[in-house]
Amino acid sequence: MMKQSFTLIVLALAVAGCASTKVEDTTPLNPTSVLKAEYAINGLYVPDYTGEQTVLTRESKRVIHEINTFDSWLMRWANSDKSRVFDSPKNKSYYIDYDDETYSECPMAGCDEVSFTDSIFEKDEDAEEYQTYEEVGCSVDLKENSFAVEKTGKSRIINGFDTEQYVVNWTTRYHDTTGAEDKNIVTFDFWTTTQNAQTKRALQVHEKFQDSYLKAIGDDNALMNLLGAQAYKAIAGFTGDISNEDNQFVGEIGQKLATIKGYPISVKLEWKQQLKACKTARKPVDYSAGLDEVGSQLLGGLMDKGKEMVMDHWRKDPVVRYVYEIKSVEMKDVRESKFVVPKDFKLINRS
Repeated sequence: MMKQSFTLIVLALAVAGCASTKVEDTTPLNPTSVLKAEYAINGLYVPDYTGEQTVLTRESKRVIHEINTFDSWLMRWANSDKSRVFDSPKNKSYYIDYDDETYSECPMAGCDEVSFTDSIFEKDEDAEEYQTYEEVGCSVDLKENSFAVEKTGKSRIINGFDTEQYVVNWTTRYHDTTGAEDKNIVTFDFWTTTQNAQTKRALQVHEKFQDSYLKAIGDDNALMNLLGAQAYKAIAGFTGDISNEDNQFVGEIGQKLATIKGYPISVKLEWKQQLKACKTARKPVDYSAGLDEVGSQLLGGLMDKGKEMVMDHWRKDPVVRYVYEIKSVEMKDVRESKFVVPKDFKLINRS
């Protein structure tokens, strides 16, 4: 009996050992730009959430892996762990969901899917939408359209990088016939660092990927059709994905942006808005529409007690705030397995 029990114990340990054995990754190693960053998004028009991002880039391939975590328990259902894989030689992209262990296969230009933000704020046909001045029949005059770039002289160390600050301000003001004003202020707060050998090499790899990406998608991209390749790459340079020295916007704004030197380590965008013009022409907007049912009931109760007071208070805060901060960027060898869909994941869509 004792011998039989000992045999069973040995067998159980053997099975447990087999179950915990990790399969060794022997796929080829290849030089890769590895960028790690963190970001936060909040404001009046978006739910508050934070994210961690890892971007792996080669000359013809890229993986963007993001883990998003929402602050509110009402939005915890939307927490996600996903990747987008771009493969230029195959003109394919893959949307991978690690939580569900599923993926979609699409052209490089992307899948025909509703974006995450659109799905959160999806409205029915009867819901109020943003109304242009033409739609409401309100006559306005542009009183200000100013764009300025300032090097503040401030410096700080961010994640081991020596950085200096540049601030971009874009202000527009419209007046209606009564003199009432709509005002929008968009601010970019950049902290940039001098490029070192690692960041220079990474930007070179990123630019070669962008070239292969643009070649693969051709005209099958709305942003490309709207802006053209030069402006598209100028945006990539503005956001730090490729060198901003070689890819600039044209015109007066481009000349001002060209004064921003270095590689952006931290970027903060804030959009502040005050709407006072055309109040009699605009339809009242129900700002509780599109929110989660419970949150809608709570917000609806506040608005019933004074919508204008609540919204005037909220307008003092940014409509949208976005903060992006690079933790590290380096060239290193990465396994080929990081650029493919995990073996056992299920295909749920192909386009």
